[in-house]
Amino acid sequence: MMNKKLSYLALCITLTFPLFACAETMGQPDNGSAAKDEVNSADVLKLEAESMAQRQLQTRKYNTTAEDKIVNTCVNVLQDSGFTIENTELKLGTILASKEREAVESGQVAGAIIIAVIFGVAIPIDKNQKMFASIVVSPAASEKKASLVRITFSRLVWNDRGAVSKAERLEDPEVYQTFFTKLSKGLFLEAQSI
Repeated sequence: MMNKKLSYLALCITLTFPLFACAETMGQPDNGSAAKDEVNSADVLKLEAESMAQRQLQTRKYNTTAEDKIVNTCVNVLQDSGFTIENTELKLGTILASKEREAVESGQVAGAIIIAVIFGVAIPIDKNQKMFASIVVSPAASEKKASLVRITFSRLVWNDRGAVSKAERLEDPEVYQTFFTKLSKGLFLEAQSI
């Protein structure tokens, strides 16, 4: 009976001691983490050189203020590239589009087969992807008779088990250059009424 009481007392002390230790510091700021939080919050809106380079990749200036024609040409380029237009707001100059594609890569399949043969474990491989394009057309702040077009491409990839395996922004310069080349040609043809 005495051992049972001593065990109970030891358990109570063990469980309540951390509460007393925490009570001393409750309500007092932790100077180390407060300074850390200040640094992090100051860095949140800081533009890195990489983000500036990405913005330059995604943006082109066109010498026209006919934003409705730019939006319509952007829609045509996206549709010609296999995208489905999900939303367009002419007044805001925004376009949202998507397209679905297969995401199977031969290297990934070969790797999965090798791992399955050697280790006897089946690993998931990418199967489908949905690509997204979002465009914003706006007046150029630097020139009164110009407009800016900014496009971002991103994608979601699902594996053969139905789980999302990747969610990423596409940063390949060739993708953006191809879009802007087609847009420039389309705007030229629109200006020539062809």
